[in-house]
Amino acid sequence: MKSLLDIKKAIARLPKKSQRQLVRAMPTICPGVFPPDGWDGILAGTSPRPALSSLLDRLDAQYRVGPEKFPLLNEDSLADPK
Repeated sequence: MKSLLDIKKAIARLPKKSQRQLVRAMPTICPGVFPPDGWDGILAGTSPRPALSSLLDRLDAQYRVGPEKFPLLNEDSLADPK
């Protein structure tokens, strides 16, 4: 793989089960990037994530202006493979 784009394309071609296995294995594949407790450490971490915070702030503002533009999620909509 010569670039991140090549890697992304290769991952997209994997079956969904293999993609999930890859996500679970990432902490062992790239140990220098992940905390010792893997995804739990990232999700529970207190490190600021300004890009994510900015995205969520924009989405929140858009929702306040036009909540009807956001799809309603429920068990049926999540089960529908559209």
